[in-house]
Amino acid sequence: MNTTNILAIDTSGPVCSVAVLSGASLRYEARAINKLTHSRNLMPMVEEALNKSGLDLQDLQYIAAVVGPGSFTGVRIGVAAAQGMARGLGIRCIAVNALAAMADSIVDKQAVICPIRDARGNQVYGAAFQGQERLMPDAALKLDAYLAQVSAFGDTLFFLGDGAVAYGELIQNNLGDRAVIAPPHLMQPGAAAAAALALNLTDQAVEPGTLMPLYLRAPQAVRLRAQMIQHG
Repeated sequence: MNTTNILAIDTSGPVCSVAVLSGASLRYEARAINKLTHSRNLMPMVEEALNKSGLDLQDLQYIAAVVGPGSFTGVRIGVAAAQGMARGLGIRCIAVNALAAMADSIVDKQAVICPIRDARGNQVYGAAFQGQERLMPDAALKLDAYLAQVSAFGDTLFFLGDGAVAYGELIQNNLGDRAVIAPPHLMQPGAAAAAALALNLTDQAVEPGTLMPLYLRAPQAVRLRAQMIQHG
């Protein structure tokens, strides 16, 4: 039986990450948070991932990309890179939801897992999960509105993601002891979490040209243009 080899990339948030999964075995993962842009970090990291894992591009069956929600620019970089590599190799892509991958990295069947991305302006992209169950769909909400929704799901709420970095103090002020903020090593999961989730989504793999970003709202430039038209 051939082992399924997946190259996973995540540029949807502040962390640029690459992982290689062979079946149930994680062969490599790297995360970078530095002053370089994801567009400069990503391909050298892919090359290193393959070298360190002992695989060639031709050994890959799938390219998994975290398609959002998250940074508009970051998501576009990851999707375009995945499309380009997959086209060149003649293989398919697997779209991975950022919030689902973040939640899947936390092995706690009791707490309500609340992955959040910082959407700026005291807003977050968020969802909620418990065990293998999704409790709410991805949503772009003001932080207070998001906390009001998730507070109904359980007594212990576990927050992670760059939204928890940005708004951790506000979350704890709002929810008190019910809120658990992830420690640094769990705060921003990398591409290994996406690769593990992708392994269970191979039946949903798509041709490179149909891999699409997941946006919960229009990019800022589009929103500003619409406002100008509306008030012009």
